Order: sequence, then structure tokens, then C-alpha cells
Amino acid sequence: MNCRHWILVCMGMGAIVGLAGCGGGLQSLPPVTPPPKPISVLFLVAPPSSMAIHESVTVIAAVLNDSANSQVTWSLSCGSTVSGACGTLSATAAMGETPTIYTAPSAIPAGGTVTLKATSVTDPTKSVSATITITPPIPISVAFGGVTPAVVQVNGMVSFNAKISNDISANPQVQWTASCNGGPCGSFNPGVTGSETQTAYTAPVAVPSGGAVTVTATSVTDPTKSATATITIIKAAATLANGTYVFQVAGPVGPLSNFISGVIVAEDGAITGGEQDYINYAVNQTDEQYQPEFDPIAGGSYGTTPDGNLQITIKTNDLAVGASGVETLNGVIVSGSRVLITSFGGYIASGTMDLQTSTAAPGGGYAFTTFGVDEFGGTAGIGGVLIVDSTGGISGTGSVLDINAGSTFTGQVSLAASTVSAPDSFGRVVFHLFPSGAQAVTSLYLAGYMVDGARIRLIETSGDNFMGVMGGTAVAQGTSTGKFSSSSISGSTYVFGAAGEDANGTLQIAGLVTANSDGSLRGTLNWNDLTGKSAQSPLSFSGSYAVDATGRATLSNLTDGSSFEYQLQLYLTGDGQGLLLSGENAVLVAGRAAQQQSGPFSGASFSGSYGLNAAQYGVTQFTGPGPAAALGPLTVVAGNSGNAFTGFVDFGEGITNVAVSGSLTSGANGIFTGTLTGLSTAFNGTPGNFTAYLVDPARAVMIETDSSQLTLGYLELQQ
Repeated sequence: MNCRHWILVCMGMGAIVGLAGCGGGLQSLPPVTPPPKPISVLFLVAPPSSMAIHESVTVIAAVLNDSANSQVTWSLSCGSTVSGACGTLSATAAMGETPTIYTAPSAIPAGGTVTLKATSVTDPTKSVSATITITPPIPISVAFGGVTPAVVQVNGMVSFNAKISNDISANPQVQWTASCNGGPCGSFNPGVTGSETQTAYTAPVAVPSGGAVTVTATSVTDPTKSATATITIIKAAATLANGTYVFQVAGPVGPLSNFISGVIVAEDGAITGGEQDYINYAVNQTDEQYQPEFDPIAGGSYGTTPDGNLQITIKTNDLAVGASGVETLNGVIVSGSRVLITSFGGYIASGTMDLQTSTAAPGGGYAFTTFGVDEFGGTAGIGGVLIVDSTGGISGTGSVLDINAGSTFTGQVSLAASTVSAPDSFGRVVFHLFPSGAQAVTSLYLAGYMVDGARIRLIETSGDNFMGVMGGTAVAQGTSTGKFSSSSISGSTYVFGAAGEDANGTLQIAGLVTANSDGSLRGTLNWNDLTGKSAQSPLSFSGSYAVDATGRATLSNLTDGSSFEYQLQLYLTGDGQGLLLSGENAVLVAGRAAQQQSGPFSGASFSGSYGLNAAQYGVTQFTGPGPAAALGPLTVVAGNSGNAFTGFVDFGEGITNVAVSGSLTSGANGIFTGTLTGLSTAFNGTPGNFTAYLVDPARAVMIETDSSQLTLGYLELQQ
């Protein structure tokens, strides 16, 4: 084989070794050293293409292929030669990949641009650069953080903070001032704060001329930039008078259902005693057992908040109610004997507190409803008429029950012999009810707290087989017990509000209904379950009714012919009031009704200072979609273009003192429609559409009619 042939064979075999002469065998070739790669510099974090004067930015450069020294030197150049005219660098030399801060100059340099350059120390011919356009500063802006308070009572203290944007000074701050038409306007401590730092405002000792103070947060860097808010200063609000009070708060239907009913003894700002029943569906589910709680009240306190509302803290031994057994209620006083309340800093709930004037044992007929959920979390309602016809005894004669519990729709049933215990020292009784016949609900225990001779606040308690989470009210029928007929409501108009669930979820209804002498009904209502596409105008409806001797009025086929059809039971009290419970399984709601005074109505019929207590469902600030509660004082002033609303509300999540404004236009039938701002659960200032149904100058039911959220509120004139 010749040499050429050998080489070709080796190449054909893919030989990877060097070739020697044919006679000398294979030998290795000397190694080949690749040439070094050139040094290069690049930005790991590049500067922006433009910067405002005084603005700072972090930049990072890296040196590649430099085994000796990976440092860079930083330099600046621009059309100006004066020192500092191009800006400043935190370091002019740095190891590669080390952050360096560039701060733009205090004035735009000649030519308007600056070149920022990073150069290799090892090879100064290698560098990377960027051209930055220097622009005028972004204007400073000042805005209040969170919701500014709507009102503060004299000497009250509230917190403010302001967010400062685009202030590139070394120490961005705002100066706080208060101004008014005359007299002391209040003070701040501290008077100067940094961005989003709290300051405390103390209202003046007297209401200033004009009744309002303007609070201003002004930028120290640029005094032309500020934020202002107007606060109404009110006189010192009345606090709770000494006495014994019955309270009840009810939470939303569903997994968050909870009820508290009880008694507190108020004395000079202290809670000196009392007792309560508490039940919560979520706690039951967590513990996997039915656990209604009965607790003595060990103490507590009460007083007015800076906005003039009432705050009550109650100490119990029940840790399920609140942290360390403490529960907090927020309230607005509507009279010397009545307070509207919400749960505050705990489970969302709303209700009432009334001065207790009697602890006498129940006797005679009572219309009642209870509402909440059954043991499986399904919406449930039980109502009817109870006749206590002996000492501690309910024979069942003349009594009636309606049971609508989740998947168990029993409808009307009679009542077997049942009992009611003697009142304890705080007026607490226990009803033990036995529906007759073969029923899914074989027994029901309801604890009741006597408010006066006519009202009892109810809450389900342990011992029955229903194991629900329910609460409600019983109202005495007095001399009308067993004597009702169609003539009891014929010719009368009732304003009503009710809440619960339909197939789409949470449902609220409000309206008015008139009973005609021929057994027919006509009326107007609004309903809302958030499925509407636009704000709903009041809807006319028709139906029929029948009343039995117990005071159980059946309202059938309430419909507008297209969007709804409701069946309701109205349990009459004989004094123009009634309690509502739906009589069907598809729509399950409960509420109350009151006989409307004779019209016609005008704007002047709805004017004065009212307390508002509203149950809501919407997108809340903390929890996303869910329940909320709003409570506060609203002033209504009749005018030529509508009734103007001003005031504030506290929300059950702890957001307080949110301003409310807007107007509603009156109708001769007592229906007022319009928009109100400040009741949004998202606290976004978006106006909501509302309809208010006036009972008389002292009472109204109000419902939100758009699809942004649900609001069903009761307004009571402050006495």
C-alpha cells in the first residue's frame, strides 16, 4: 500500500489523529492554542432613555473576557463643562456587576442630553455608553391616603396621612393645616409628616362658624401642590343613657351566618353585667358539632367615637365570639331608648339595641319569624303565630307554624303542646316548640330576650333536632289575638323589606303593597340579586291575599308578569306591623312590614336627621365579594330638585366615617328615587342608584337598584 492510499483510508475512517509517514506509524500533532477573546463591556441594568432632573437610577455594567481586572470606570459627559452639570455618580470606579447610582443634574444641560459611559480598566478602548435625555421634573402630587373622615365631633381626634408622589428631594414631606370661617379650627400633631406617615387631627373645642373645617396637606418641596378635604364639625354626641338594653345582631345568610342576642347593663360608660346567646355556622362546621353558646357578660365599656357614633365593647368568656372573648359593636343612637348597631371588627352583622322596660313572662299571641341556615348551611326560615295560653304553656290551639328549611319545605303545620320557661333576672326565656305530626323538624328551642311587653328577640339555642343557625323576633298581637280577618288589612298599604336567597344567590326586596277589599293586591317593588343589566325602576305588580284568624296573611302570586313571582306569609301584629317569610322554596326571604300612613307624600314628608342601618353584599376592600354592613347618621333636606342627603356611614369591616351625599326625588305614593354616593362597599366613590319607600316621616326602607352591589337599609328618624 503506498502512502497516498494510506492517507485516503485513514481519512475515510474519520481518523482524528495526525498522520506520520507511511513507514513510521501514527503520531500526535502539537496542541493548538486558540487566540484570546477580546474584552467587551455591556450593561446588565441599562439606564433609561430619559430622566427628569434630580431623578436617580441604578445601573450595572459587566466586563467580559477580562481575567486580569474586571473593573470599570464610570464617566459622564454633556454639553456643559461646569462641574456637576451632567449629574453625579455614586462611584466612578467599581467592580463589574456592582450597582452604581446615577442622579440626573438639577438643571437640563446644554444640548439636553447626558452620555453615561462604563469603560474597562484593563482595556480603555472597550466601553459601553448610553445617551439619556434630561427632562423637566414630573410635577409633585399630594393625595390623601385612604378615606378622609366626613365628620368629627368637637374635641374628637382622627388620623390622616398623605402620599407624596414625584418628590425627588432628600426628604419628601407635607405640612398639615386646618382652616375655617372663624374661631379655632383644630390642630395637627405632628404638623409635618413624611409620605404616608400618620398625623393626628384634633377638632376644635367648639363648632366653628359655618360648621366645617378644611384640612390641607401641602408639599414642603413645592408649596403649590396640596390636597384638601372638608370635614363637618359636630357638637358632642349623646352617649348611651344608663339602663338595661336588649341587643341583637344578625349576620348574612349562608356560611357566614351568625347571631348574637343578649342583654347588657350600661352604667356611666361601663358594662356592669348581662348575658347573651351566640351561634355561628362557621364555628359549628370547624368544630364539627352543633355549639350554640350561652355566656354571662363579665364587663365592657361604651362611649362615643370621634365621628359621634357609639362604640360598645363586651367582655365574655367565649373565645369564639372575638379575640380574648371581646366583641365590639358600633351604633348610631336614634332615640333615648333605641340604637341601630353593627358588628365591628368581627363577623359582619347588623341589628338593634333597645331599652328593656319589662321582663314579665310572655302571655297571649305572638307573631314571629326566625331566619338563617339549617345544619347543612341551606337557607332556612320558620315563622308563624304562638299563643301562650297558660303559665309557661302553649297548648297549640290557635298557633301555627310555617317551616321552610333548606331542602325541607314543610309549609304550614300545626303546633303540639309546647312550653316557655319563666324569665330569668335578665328577661331571658326559652321556647320549646313541637310541630305536630310527622315532621322533619320535631322540636325547636328558641331563646328569647324580653324587650318590653310586646317584643322578644329570638335566637336558636341547643337541644333541638333542627340544629340551625337562626335568629328573629316575636311581636305581641295583644287584643287582636285570634281575631284577624281580611278586613284587618283591607284598604291598607304596607311598606316592606326582605332579604334572603333565590336561585342566583343573595336577594333583596323592598316595596309597598296595598290590599284591596276584593282580595286582590297591587303594589310596587324593587328586587335585586345582581343579575340586572341596568338600574331598575320601581316595578308594578299584582296578586291576591287571604287572612286567617291567627293573623297569618298569605300573599299569593305577587308578580309583574315577567321578572318575578313571589309567595309571602305576612304575620300580623294587630298594631300596623307585620313580619314576613316567603312561602315557597325557590325564593326564601324574611323581613318586616309596616303600615304606610295615608298620602299623598311630598319632599317635605321625608326630611330630618335619620339613622341608617343597611345590610350589603358587594366587592369589599378586604375580602373581595362578600357581605358588608353600613351604619350612620344621614341628614335629609327637602328641596325643589329633590331631597338632598348628607352624612356619613361606618362599615362593618372597620372602615369608618365615609361621607354620603346625593339626592332622591319624591313621588306622591311615598316612593323616592335617585342616586347616593358613599355607600359603595369598594369605597370607590361611585354613585349608586336607590329607591326609598316611605312608611311615614319617621321611617323608610331603602334598596339599591343597580347591579354593582346589594344594599337594603332601614332609616329611622333620630328623636
